[in-house]
Amino acid sequence: MAIKKSTGFTLTEMMVVVVLVTLLMGFAWHFYFSGRETMRHTVSQSQIQLDTRLFLDHLEIEMSSCYAFSEVDTQNKKFSFYSYTFTPPHLDDVLYETDGTPQNTGEDSEASLSMVKYEYEWKDDGKVIKRRTPGKLNFLQNPMRFTEAEATDARYSSMEKTVLRDIADFEVKAYSQKIQREGEVLTPVIDPVTAPDKMDEATFIVLRLHTKIDELSERRRDEELDIVTKFYSSVKLSEVANPGAFASTDRDGRF
Repeated sequence: MAIKKSTGFTLTEMMVVVVLVTLLMGFAWHFYFSGRETMRHTVSQSQIQLDTRLFLDHLEIEMSSCYAFSEVDTQNKKFSFYSYTFTPPHLDDVLYETDGTPQNTGEDSEASLSMVKYEYEWKDDGKVIKRRTPGKLNFLQNPMRFTEAEATDARYSSMEKTVLRDIADFEVKAYSQKIQREGEVLTPVIDPVTAPDKMDEATFIVLRLHTKIDELSERRRDEELDIVTKFYSSVKLSEVANPGAFASTDRDGRF
């Protein structure tokens, strides 16, 4: 009677199969987690960009009605400015009584403008705090005097909130811009403004936001975003663009 040969895998073959399957599973596992980490990093980076863009868009809207800068403190990483709550008032309504009698226009004048004061400040924990204060600005006084008052509209009521997080650096500098005329040639002259008592002469600020999230895991990449933006005071820019022909408050007494 013939004896049938037994079929199966040898121990060597089994070991080879196990090694090959382990390698294939290892590669698949690696690609899976690499792809998941890439997606996580992309989504997180997009969220940082979105948060920063929303912050800059809101700041740009506020700057569109900016009358003057109140403070730009480069060392302590904070700045503030005054903005119209609605549209700039007509000078006649500010400098004249209803019967046409001129108001005092000296440096002790009580003539005021309805303003809202915005303040931005960077904290050591990486947060940027925004404050909004409604009030009256005695714009003819030197220095100008701001007094808190009841908001003319609920949209400009007092508030304080965190508008950015994970900010590694927050740099802000102020500059003045004037037009120098040489014959028919007009040349812009830009100078830094550092003295606190000269801050109302600033035309624009340069703001640098450096967002960074440090990942503790070696498998994760740090998330960073670095943006430098220039913001103009709308009033100062109009005065620079139209020297001697534009005045929103006649603070310099030329009109």
